[in-house]
Amino acid sequence: MQENTTCAEHFCEKTEMFDALMNSTPDFIYFKDLGGKYVSVSSMFATYLNRTVSEMIGKTDFVFFSQDHAQMRFLEEKLIIETGVAVKNKIEKGICTDGSEVWMSVTRSPWQDNAGKILGIICVCKDVTESINKEKHILDMLSIATHDMRGPLSSIGSMVKLLARGSFGVIDESVKVTLLDVSERIIRLEQLLSEYLLKSSLMNVEMPEKEKLDLRQDIIDPILAEYFSEIEENRIRIDNRLGAIPGNKVIIKANARWIKIVYRNLIRNAIRYASSGHIAFGFEDMGDHYKLNVYNSGPPVPDEMKNNVFEKFESKGGTGLGLAICRNLIQKHGGNMWLENTWDNHPNFIFTIPK
Repeated sequence: MQENTTCAEHFCEKTEMFDALMNSTPDFIYFKDLGGKYVSVSSMFATYLNRTVSEMIGKTDFVFFSQDHAQMRFLEEKLIIETGVAVKNKIEKGICTDGSEVWMSVTRSPWQDNAGKILGIICVCKDVTESINKEKHILDMLSIATHDMRGPLSSIGSMVKLLARGSFGVIDESVKVTLLDVSERIIRLEQLLSEYLLKSSLMNVEMPEKEKLDLRQDIIDPILAEYFSEIEENRIRIDNRLGAIPGNKVIIKANARWIKIVYRNLIRNAIRYASSGHIAFGFEDMGDHYKLNVYNSGPPVPDEMKNNVFEKFESKGGTGLGLAICRNLIQKHGGNMWLENTWDNHPNFIFTIPK
């Protein structure tokens, strides 16, 4: 009897601790069931929505948010439940009751019981407004520097083109070939600067209008053409190891510029790490979304680093923004991105795009 009493007391203590957490934490925390209904919410989250906790229990986001916002969140959480893959540290913007802007770092994870059965969603949102404002200042400086570099670089590119055309006198054919190669590399550098200029402002950019795009014709093939020389130099083979993008059209709804940034980063990384190896593109129709991937035959990513590679400034060979930006862009499309090592121990970057 004493043992049962102790267990009961222990259960009560755990319940009291949970209640204390939900009532006192400054974070927005909620639990939802499989149908998207709130099971438990923190007091701060209810206050943010000008509701009481009891008013929110048993209701869905469609009661508290706009139709578009609620639908986007419903699809995201549905994908988490289906795949079991959490969305971690997604940056979202909100508006407080006083009209001020707030930035939240949002982590949505599967809610599982002790046996591993998924019961719904757990979400924790942390206010990161101060750090975002500091980061914005740094990115603004990057934006200014990038913008100022484009002018001189463009002038150099024009001068090289004039030299290659013989505008300043006849030149040897081998020199012309070299100048044309330099010109192409300058164009590539201008494209990268434009990309960084876009990256430096992404934190404050809302999801732009989506377009209907042919995945192969509009996105993958043009980027492969950009990196043709690097692919040749590194003796990279493009194959269908994990499933081909179909030869017929695959129409996705996405922002072309953003999706090109995603594929450009993944392909550039794949070329870097898969020297003399191969790169593959995968495609699966999952019903309400597409599951895509970019695989390379480079060395595996250690398990403890699989999440870190998507954090800012974790890269050892670049700016440290590439993969963080990629995941952010995919999440803003309503999808998610993660890394898995394949059965033969090579990195495979997987991401989803809602239809």
